[in-house]
Amino acid sequence: MFAAECPNCGEPVATFAKGCARCGAPNPARPAGFVVFGSLLLLLAAIAVAIFAVVRWQRVPVGNPEPDATATSADFAWLTQAMKDCDTDAAKAPSTLHFLVIPLAAASADDPQWRNKSLDDVGNAVLLPSNDAVAALKRGALRISDARYIFRVRDDSTKVIFKWSPSTGVKRFSAPDADEIEAFKVQFLSGDKANDDSWGASFTRHKGTCYWVNAILGN
Repeated sequence: MFAAECPNCGEPVATFAKGCARCGAPNPARPAGFVVFGSLLLLLAAIAVAIFAVVRWQRVPVGNPEPDATATSADFAWLTQAMKDCDTDAAKAPSTLHFLVIPLAAASADDPQWRNKSLDDVGNAVLLPSNDAVAALKRGALRISDARYIFRVRDDSTKVIFKWSPSTGVKRFSAPDADEIEAFKVQFLSGDKANDDSWGASFTRHKGTCYWVNAILGN
C-alpha cells in the first residue's frame, strides 16, 4: 500500500486512511488516491474489452465458408474463390465431372437482356457467362436465388442422366467415374416446371475442368 507523510507530525499515513494514526490530522492524500485508483480500474476495464475483441475476431473461421444462398453483400470474393477451388479440385480428379452451380434471380422485366447474353436455355433456366454473372451480382442487377432446384446432367452418348437431390443456393456437384463422357447437357427443374424434360444445347467435355453453371432460374 502506498503511504503519504502526515503534514502535521511527519508520520507515514496510508494513502486511503482518513487521518494520521498518531496525531489524528486529516489525510490530504486520500482524495487523490481514490482518483488514481479509479483511473487504474478504468484502464484495466479498457484493456479487458480490447483483449476480448481481439480473441473474438481470431475465432472467426479462417478460409472460405460455405456460400450463403441469401448473401446480399456486394463483396463476392467468396464466390470467385469457390470457382477457383472447384477448378483446383477438378484438375486433381480429371475422371470426375465437376460443376459449381450458381443459381441466380432477376426481375422478370430484365428477362430480354439476360436471354441475349445467354449461353443456352436449359429447362427453366438461362445460362450466363461467369464474367457477366459476377459483374451483375456486384452491381445488384442479379442476386443469388434462394429458390429450390433440381440439377441434372445427361450424357450425350448414352443418354444416362445424373441427378442430385433438391438443393438451394450455390453448391458443388460431381459425377465420379465419368471418363467415358465426351459431351453432356445440363438441366434445371424447379417450381411449376419440375416435370419439364426439355434439354438445352450440348457442351463438350474437357477433363480436369470445373464447369461454373451461372443459371437464372425461373425465366
